[in-house]
Amino acid sequence: MLSIFRSGPKIIVLESQDVDVLRNLFLEDFEAEDYDVNTAFEKSTENTTIIFLTDKKEEIIKPKDIAKVLFLKYQSESVLCKIINDDRYNLISYSRMAPRIIIMKTFGDTEKVIKQISEDYNGEIGKFHEILENNNTGTIIVFTQKRLNEPISLSEIHERAIIINKEYPSVLKELKIHDLKYLNTGFDNKDWYELIIKIYDIYGEYMLHYKRLLKVLEQLEVGFILGEAWGKDAATILMSVGVYRIRFFTYYDPKYIKKILLGLEYLEDGTRIVDLDLYHKRRKTYWTDVIKKGVKNKGELSRIYRNEIFSKLSDEVKSEVLEMEKEILATRK
Repeated sequence: MLSIFRSGPKIIVLESQDVDVLRNLFLEDFEAEDYDVNTAFEKSTENTTIIFLTDKKEEIIKPKDIAKVLFLKYQSESVLCKIINDDRYNLISYSRMAPRIIIMKTFGDTEKVIKQISEDYNGEIGKFHEILENNNTGTIIVFTQKRLNEPISLSEIHERAIIINKEYPSVLKELKIHDLKYLNTGFDNKDWYELIIKIYDIYGEYMLHYKRLLKVLEQLEVGFILGEAWGKDAATILMSVGVYRIRFFTYYDPKYIKKILLGLEYLEDGTRIVDLDLYHKRRKTYWTDVIKKGVKNKGELSRIYRNEIFSKLSDEVKSEVLEMEKEILATRK
């Protein structure tokens, strides 16, 4: 649920003696959009393609040589196959793939992470735009401290990147194996927190609460779920109640996680829908441990933290969470 790597867009350089005709082909057949480089990159995902059109037949294409930048919501393979199948390849006199891009989210000291990855993979460090201009093979790793599930502009990419002389699939696979190593490098190898989150619902709709909590934790990218299981807690001396226990691994202080949990216990109208208890080293973190000055009760404090949480959610996730809350309320009738 905490992802620190994702693929960048595939970038294709196409040379044509009639750039305008080729551009119109992409606009009509692939619903391509004209953008500048920064906008195209910001809108991109691992499933999109950026095309640089040029009338210069050069191995290395400089920015001044790019006539048009097109953004397509299609995989590059599909684009090229359709051009061949439609017998339109006569419009293209030269083509090459730019190096594949891996975007890495860093925490703490980004320069330490860059240095460590460069040493581990015998990579070459340089400015991102210069690496992209001067290489047509290998894999480029770029770095950002933004969440990877949000749009990322070139201005939010760290100035320095790494070019590695290895194929993209093997680099991405190896990086994912060692993701915790690079997380800890940025944090100067500081200790992480292993927490226990306990979900309790008198109506028994544990999975609805779990899905809602998971959706928020994923969006906020605050840690990893290491395991989950059913358990029992003592409600009174003579009675025990069922709980759903989650082992959670995070680099955030337990009080920060408690604020998130407290913000999810109540709805906007003040209705309490769930108990979300937090434990660190067998000690329970109470709502009074995260109280704000002037706040008089738990419901008021929850509303403050709920607003903070929702301000950080994307519109799509916010909508999904609100729909889940409607489902939860429907079980109370």
